[in-house]
Amino acid sequence: MIYLISGGSGSGKSKFAEDEALKYNGRKLYIATMENKSSSAKERILKHRNMRQGKGFETLEKEKYFKDINLSAYEIVLLECLPNLTANHIYGGGNINMLYDDVEYLLQKAENLIIVTNDISSCALHYDEEVYKYIKILNQLACSIAERADKVIEVTAGIPIYHKGVK
Repeated sequence: MIYLISGGSGSGKSKFAEDEALKYNGRKLYIATMENKSSSAKERILKHRNMRQGKGFETLEKEKYFKDINLSAYEIVLLECLPNLTANHIYGGGNINMLYDDVEYLLQKAENLIIVTNDISSCALHYDEEVYKYIKILNQLACSIAERADKVIEVTAGIPIYHKGVK
């Protein structure tokens, strides 16, 4: 089963994704991709660690390069989040092919996979060309994952809207 869960910042998508993962009985792997390089990143990481506390997730804080993870040991894998993974590859020494390799590895090797992504392109802001390039790559990747996903869910104000698949 492949889930793609999307929503804006603070929409409740991460909580929803965790709740979906908790429906599985076996080992649960949470892959956290945020780079821990700024005070705001440290705050978000701490918030997410606190959200996961006591839920039975095994957490792997890994920014990119997933081929060394034995995903077959887990019943469910939750990737938090696709925008961070994308930025880590594009701006952090990887490249777009390695990004696609990481995503494909997850899609192929995880028995059940939840990928969390942000709807960052819906903001009515003016970005520079580099940000538009990033948004385009992220949106193309999300569309590709959505095609293969069993469930595509948008979370708005904590409410899930199913675009593909059923509750």
